[in-house]
Amino acid sequence: MNTTLRMEERKRRVKEVLHNLNWLMEAHNSFAELVDIKGDNVVVRTDGHCADCETGCVKVAFEERMPDINLILE
Repeated sequence: MNTTLRMEERKRRVKEVLHNLNWLMEAHNSFAELVDIKGDNVVVRTDGHCADCETGCVKVAFEERMPDINLILE
């Protein structure tokens, strides 16, 4: 698979995880959004009550579904 296709697949998977997270985070008046993808680094911004949450739901969701990435939270 060429690099462009791999990046598009990674972006699709990230958006899928975010979609599922946001459905849950909405109940806490929060959301997460994709900022950037550079290689294995995926930058995600969280906003609302969940931004300072200690449970780490966003990190856990990405670790479970995309263990091959380096998640950077803003």
